[in-house]
This record gives sequence, C-alpha cells and structure tokens, in this order.
Amino acid sequence: MTHLPLDEAKAMLAPMLADFAENDLDNLVPYLAHCGFDISALEDTKDLLPAFAGHYRIEQGTYDTDRILLDFMTWPPIARRIFELQLEKESLAN
Repeated sequence: MTHLPLDEAKAMLAPMLADFAENDLDNLVPYLAHCGFDISALEDTKDLLPAFAGHYRIEQGTYDTDRILLDFMTWPPIARRIFELQLEKESLAN
C-alpha cells in the first residue's frame, strides 16, 4: 500500500483534475462520482483540490495513493484504453 504526505498526494491529484478541466470537462463530475466524491458538497470551486485530496486521506497527513490510482484505472474510459493497450501488446508478441 502506498501512502504519501499531503503535498505529494496533491501533486498527483492536481494534474489529473486539471486534465479533466482542460480536456474533458463534461466527464469531470461523472469521474468524481465514480470515485465516490460528492462535488455537490462544495461551496466554491477553489475547494475542489483540497476536498478531493481529503477524500483520500486515511489518517492525519497521510493519503492513500493506491486508491487514487485504482479509482483512476477503473474509470471506464481509462480501463478500456488499458485493455486496448494490453491487446495490442499481446498481438505484437504473437
């Protein structure tokens, strides 16, 4: 299990959220729902990163990065792409 301090967890989450905001804004809310994060609880968009990081906090100052990556890798578009890449790799090996 990988646990990181807050600064490193935010450094992992910030680019993920920024990528959604810049390239796939329509899927940001569904992605957050997939992660079990209730965005409707936020009063201001500036609270998104700290609240989302808090969603993964497992104890004071420690964040579960394995869960962050699992949520990301099981997001259907990402999971589908991983599967496609595995198929490509297998076909190249044969």
